[in-house]
Amino acid sequence: MGYHEPIHILLVDDRPENLLALEAVLDSEQYNLVKATSGEEALRHLLKDEFAVIVLDVQMPGMDGIETAKLIKARDKTKDIPIIFISANSKEADQLFAGYSAGAIDYMVKPFIPQILRSKIEGFVSMYLTNKKHKTQSMLLHQKTQELERINEELVKAKEAAEIAAKAKTEFLAMMSHEIRTPMNGVIGMIDLLMETELKDEQKEYTDIIRKSADALVTVINDILDFTKMESGKMELEENPFELQSGIQEVFNLFSVDAGRKNLELVYFIDEQIPPVIYGDQGRMRQILINLISNAIKFTDHGGIYLVVTPKKVEAERMSLEFTVKDTGIGIPAEKIDKLFKPFSQLDSSMTRKYGGTGLGLAICRTLVQMMGGEIRVESMEENGATFIFTVEVGKYEDNAGEDDSEALEDRSEFVQLLAPRRVLVVDDHPINQKLMLSMLRKLGYTADVAENGERAIKMVQVPGGYDYIFMDLQMPVMDGLEATRRICADSGADPSPVIIAMTADVMEGTRTRCLDAGMVDYVSKPVKLSSLKKILTKYTETAVPLEGYEQLKGS
Repeated sequence: MGYHEPIHILLVDDRPENLLALEAVLDSEQYNLVKATSGEEALRHLLKDEFAVIVLDVQMPGMDGIETAKLIKARDKTKDIPIIFISANSKEADQLFAGYSAGAIDYMVKPFIPQILRSKIEGFVSMYLTNKKHKTQSMLLHQKTQELERINEELVKAKEAAEIAAKAKTEFLAMMSHEIRTPMNGVIGMIDLLMETELKDEQKEYTDIIRKSADALVTVINDILDFTKMESGKMELEENPFELQSGIQEVFNLFSVDAGRKNLELVYFIDEQIPPVIYGDQGRMRQILINLISNAIKFTDHGGIYLVVTPKKVEAERMSLEFTVKDTGIGIPAEKIDKLFKPFSQLDSSMTRKYGGTGLGLAICRTLVQMMGGEIRVESMEENGATFIFTVEVGKYEDNAGEDDSEALEDRSEFVQLLAPRRVLVVDDHPINQKLMLSMLRKLGYTADVAENGERAIKMVQVPGGYDYIFMDLQMPVMDGLEATRRICADSGADPSPVIIAMTADVMEGTRTRCLDAGMVDYVSKPVKLSSLKKILTKYTETAVPLEGYEQLKGS
């Protein structure tokens, strides 16, 4: 029956010979037959043990079977135990009705047939075991439910804690980005200004070393920030039309000096089936190529680096491009290839390793490639160079706006310089950044004033004459740049608002959206470079002049 403990059966009769007869019929190793000669004794046994079934005589002196049954059914612990009445007077309808009303399940007449009694007992015992099994399963289910509820509560708490930690991590990263990039802004900006002055050859060499070292540090900072953004799922791609060949040429130009120093070939080939202009994230694709080509030059002393771009799959509006970067360098041992795309992993992690790096570059490349709908792999033979192959999904770009004449654009750019001088306000709490921005703007022919916080900027903007451009830092004491921008835009009313451009070291996802929502039109990322400043000023100076007005003024 699947139940190892003896099953208790209670036999109740005032006559010992009847109890012996019942015992003889039901004798079994599976049963523990408990005998009682009165209703009172039966109730005492029920207080001590659990019974599967009760065989109860109806006619007994003192407390008869019907009264005993009523007391058994009145108690919660025993009310569900089946009772079989045994009586010599079963033909009396009143006695039958009284027995069933008291809670009897069945009725047998003395003298009873042993086989029938045995089969009935087996049936009730089977029901008892089934109920027992169901109760056990129900209890286990209840325990599991409680355990699952507890685990679920713990998971909810862990999720909330993880979200709080992720938010704190993001805020800390943004703060550290600001704190690191702000002094770097001063270093790189001042180097740019210094390099614009007349320097002796030795001084030029020193400034060039400083600039390269600063750029290397910024690269490490960017790698760490990019990896953290990817890890937290905060990085997003931007899709814009761009010329693939121009982008590749720019990357090769960056490494032409390094390649020339090692006397390495630097060659690329683009399949003619690829359209000149494609639609995708040029910045991130450029980042992948810079990483791979930088590594190729680093690990190659003889031969060259070769880039081949071919179409892998072409559809109506999308296409998959395959980039193959091959070098003739030292190669990669087969047993170390698995480490390549793991964060902070170096193939040579010893203290005396020849080649530097954070070990993040290829991990970032893999994530960026996956975000662009592709995959990256490596084919390598030790001492015979390495070949990195990656694919990306891009869109086909069709320019329906018509082509601008390049000479006209050059004329327009020159014409911008002839416009009336425009007033610029720099809002930044850092003295070095203030001086840097003033120097850069002065070199570009702009006169600028300085405000050390957002509250001061609002007062200065309200002075008659106002400002055409405001370069607004985001994180400042007293009043931050976002709040100051909102108030300046709100106070301008029907008058044209100044062009407000954010200056920020916070490169986290969502910064651009917050800037635009506040009323800013664009942003420059710290460290601010002279070329970036010139580009954004030209962009918004041109935007401010309608084309027809430009043609009229040009004709005059």
